[in-house]
Amino acid sequence: MADLSSHAVSGGHPVDADKAPWRAKLVPWVFRAPLIFMVMFFAIPMAMTVVFSVFERTMFWMEPGFTLFSYENFFFSARLTNFLSSMKYSLISVVICFVLGFPIAVFVRKSIPQVAQHRVVLLFILPFMVSEIIRVFALRPVLQRNGLVNSTLMELGLIDEPITALLYSHTGVVIGEVLSFLPFIVFSGFLAMEAVPKYIFEVCDDLGVGPWRRFKDVILPLAAPGIFAGSVFIFVNGLGVALLPNILGGAGAVNAGLIATQAITALDFPLAMAVSAIMMATLLSLLWIGHKLFDLTKILTPLS
Repeated sequence: MADLSSHAVSGGHPVDADKAPWRAKLVPWVFRAPLIFMVMFFAIPMAMTVVFSVFERTMFWMEPGFTLFSYENFFFSARLTNFLSSMKYSLISVVICFVLGFPIAVFVRKSIPQVAQHRVVLLFILPFMVSEIIRVFALRPVLQRNGLVNSTLMELGLIDEPITALLYSHTGVVIGEVLSFLPFIVFSGFLAMEAVPKYIFEVCDDLGVGPWRRFKDVILPLAAPGIFAGSVFIFVNGLGVALLPNILGGAGAVNAGLIATQAITALDFPLAMAVSAIMMATLLSLLWIGHKLFDLTKILTPLS
């Protein structure tokens, strides 16, 4: 009895009773660790970005103070025009990604056996295993004047001379954004469609509901949170990824990420922080609007 009293038996294996309290104390911290990590390495740095954006610029760094010069330098210069222009083209990318990607999510949910659906969606995530700079740079020989697209179109007799607007232009940036971020609208759309029972499609077919009305009145309202979340991701990345206008864009293809990069190169760190703060405010505003309109928590909530 003395031996048994000194051990707690769990699954046939003795457990030291003295260690049990330590394990009970450790378990809550395991679940708190991700929150602590996000606060230390995301929330605090984002807050510091806002603080640094009002610091005063020095020759090689910045010093504490309060000035709105960096924001004035952004809003009252060509940078604002470039930012608004990049917003327009990012919005175009979102629309194209939705037109191309969301029907794929609907098709996978409706027509692919459930046991294979996640494997099919995984195929759209596989390209992200390759470095982004490689994926974007690989588009140049495809889109350039004598590249694959122009050569194919000329061979088919569809054009008489190469289309130069495919590369080193806003069009090239939009193509790069669509090919880079299309999987996100597929994935988020599929997450939203998973909450839609498959019998809804059968009911619509039995009632003779046409494809357009089924999409407008049934699928779109149910999948709206996922569509919005994927659209925000594409929109914000289109504004912030400097790699795309650097490699595929021309002289006028400038987004917020490239503006921040140029500011860092010029050692204007407060301006770079201000651009980052504006980007962060844009993202939070979009998420707030989306949550008010669609309740984004529904993305991970099964349909009752």
